[in-house]
Amino acid sequence: MKLDQGPSGELTVLDSGYTDQVLLDCVSEEYLRIKAIIYNSLNDMNKLFLVDRALYTNSPERPLFMEWTPQNMSALRKPLVISEVKLYSVERTWGLSTLRMMK
Repeated sequence: MKLDQGPSGELTVLDSGYTDQVLLDCVSEEYLRIKAIIYNSLNDMNKLFLVDRALYTNSPERPLFMEWTPQNMSALRKPLVISEVKLYSVERTWGLSTLRMMK
């Protein structure tokens, strides 16, 4: 599912689907984005997104999200692999893109 952002900045879904692993990494010190690679073992269609923040919850019935931003990703010094992801969506609101991941 791919949609464009509306003129008033309302929420739009750029991509969504099933996955089993996501790798988060910094792009560079100067470029404040998170590089998110979504791995899908079913059809080997790996996807790359540059997002402003990444959210993850492991309890869908109580959506308390862990949040990563380019600032706290740069402090990790190595890529972060989240391996128990079932659903993801990449959304854009008010010019900011967000990757949401659920177990």
